[in-house]
Amino acid sequence: MASKSLYEILELSSNASPESIRAAYERLSARFDPDQPENAGKPDMKLQSEAIKEAFLMLGNPATRAQYDKKLAVRNQPLLQNIEMVEAFWTTPKIIVVAVVVIIGGTYYYKHSREEARHAAEKAIAAAKAKEAEEKGKAEAVQAQFELARERDAQRLEDQQRRERDVALRQFSADQRVNQSSQQTRAQQERADQQRQQREEAQATAAARQQAAREKAELCRLERARYGRAISC
Repeated sequence: MASKSLYEILELSSNASPESIRAAYERLSARFDPDQPENAGKPDMKLQSEAIKEAFLMLGNPATRAQYDKKLAVRNQPLLQNIEMVEAFWTTPKIIVVAVVVIIGGTYYYKHSREEARHAAEKAIAAAKAKEAEEKGKAEAVQAQFELARERDAQRLEDQQRRERDVALRQFSADQRVNQSSQQTRAQQERADQQRQQREEAQATAAARQQAAREKAELCRLERARYGRAISC
């Protein structure tokens, strides 16, 4: 991977759009995913996947991509294009030293840029996770408020039903007491009617006995007046 540029790792040209870079990253990540069954037992899959990820972290950020493009442009320029062959100062050893310095500096710059890209990507991921957690917290708060409102409505409905049952029970108890009072009144009235009827019957019997006694006494009087003695008495 060291001989390839980040664009070559993503199989793109240097003028690729951000959308093309993301699409290439998603496509290649799926192809070289070491966790896929078809990639099992292939140790280079993990290295390829890491290289793809690092390339996306660098090229997916506009700032780090611009820095990398500058470095890539410098690296692609011939190292000896401005060297005048007539100057004896630029000997082959010195050129080699300069080339080594440039390579070391470029490597350091590349690593530094890659670290900055990683930090920027991690910061963006952390911010996205924080926003997601915040949205999730808001959604959970709304859900909790909804559940609380539903519980309150259920409690109010239960309280209303209990009050209605209490009113119905009180009304039933009052009706029962009225019915019992009516039954007691009717029973008392029936007993009074029965007692009155018994008194009337007793009075009628007594009156009948008195009438019979008067009639018998009158009969005896007539018998004594007619026959000189009372035959029926």
